[in-house]
Amino acid sequence: MTIKKQWLLVLVIIAILSVIINSLILSILTNQYFKDYMKDNYDKHLNQIVEYLSGALKDENYSENQIALELETHLVDPITRIKVYDNNGVLITDVSADVQSYVTSGTMSGMMGNMMGRMRDSQYEEVDHTEIIYGNTVIGQVNITKYSSAENSFATWMFQSSLLKNSLYSIGIVLIFAVIIGMIISNRMSKDLIQTAEMAQNIDIGNDTPSRQSKVKEIRVIQQSLQTLQSRLKLKQKNRKALIDQLVHQTRTPLTILRTHLEGIEDGVIDMVPEEIRVCENQIENITAIITNMSSMIDAEKLETTLNIEEFEFSQLVKQIVNGLKAQFEKKGIDFKITDHEKVSIKTDKYRLSQAIYNILTNAYKFTEPNGNVSVSYHVNSDSIILVIEDNGPGISKEDQAKIFDAYYKKDISIGSAGDGIGLYVANENMAIIHGTIIVESDLTKGSKFILTIPR
Repeated sequence: MTIKKQWLLVLVIIAILSVIINSLILSILTNQYFKDYMKDNYDKHLNQIVEYLSGALKDENYSENQIALELETHLVDPITRIKVYDNNGVLITDVSADVQSYVTSGTMSGMMGNMMGRMRDSQYEEVDHTEIIYGNTVIGQVNITKYSSAENSFATWMFQSSLLKNSLYSIGIVLIFAVIIGMIISNRMSKDLIQTAEMAQNIDIGNDTPSRQSKVKEIRVIQQSLQTLQSRLKLKQKNRKALIDQLVHQTRTPLTILRTHLEGIEDGVIDMVPEEIRVCENQIENITAIITNMSSMIDAEKLETTLNIEEFEFSQLVKQIVNGLKAQFEKKGIDFKITDHEKVSIKTDKYRLSQAIYNILTNAYKFTEPNGNVSVSYHVNSDSIILVIEDNGPGISKEDQAKIFDAYYKKDISIGSAGDGIGLYVANENMAIIHGTIIVESDLTKGSKFILTIPR
């Protein structure tokens, strides 16, 4: 069963139960009220009848017709019949709500009629016998037939019948309004649920979905959860793309170095000496490290960064990086050198640090003109190493300096290749992970200087 049908069914049931319960409570209260009313009304008429007959029967010349007419005024619920006898037990008059007749001197005048077909059976009636006393003498007696209880009275029966009929009318009217209101509300709810289902389907197939806000709190919470889920999925996709791009970029650097050195060896420009073999081995180690960490890099939901802290000789690392890139720089005609050789031990993530240095040097290679120069220098402080990579390339404007570390930021320039906009982003991220920093100092046409602060 759909929510729409369930809502209508519940609303109709509640409406019917409300009317029925209201009618029952009203009927119970009315019956109690009628019981009290009928009792008080009966006592009042009984006293009036006895009082009247005490005065009328004390005189032997009483008028039987007048007594009958007077008693007829007391034939009201719950009284249905009044019989009056003299002190000898002779019937003086008999008046009935059904017959509307009286009997005088033992003779019944009128005819037995039945106005309402005798609405109540005799089993619901009872007779009260009361003596008529004048002074200390009994001068007659009166038998009053009445309904045994308020529930059996004609007025109560008519009222309950009317109440039942009105209750049925009320149920009909309430049902009409309940169906109309239920249709309006259920249509709105079902519309919101259909829209929410469409949102979920669009998220499942990767389509953008407009933001909708239902007026129903529970549905609105679901919609907001779906919007949050969509935002997280987009962020996850973006992170996955960024990590894959990092993987591609990081793999490209050692492969380029290997290709350059192998081409140099093949052309006879580079000699196959132990030092050159060590350069190639270092690049192979870099590629191996990238492949080893591939699964964790592709997992875009992994928020924690794993560091592989080790102690190593910093000057040796810088020398390996410079030797690995030197063939490329020389092929382009760029003077590439390292000006410091001070030995110093450092304890950090060797792979992330070397990747950051590689990326900055690769960036300098791209944007430095032939016959230009790139230098690497560093000095040691008590708690850090300051590494400076300087070139005499085209320089970076102040506006671009605030953006060059953003992912996928590329500036159209006439010199070199703009690249994929991921290298400096990766370098900055790696330095942040090892709690280091990168700052850039540059002016247009005056080259650039990248300063890395590396904690020891």
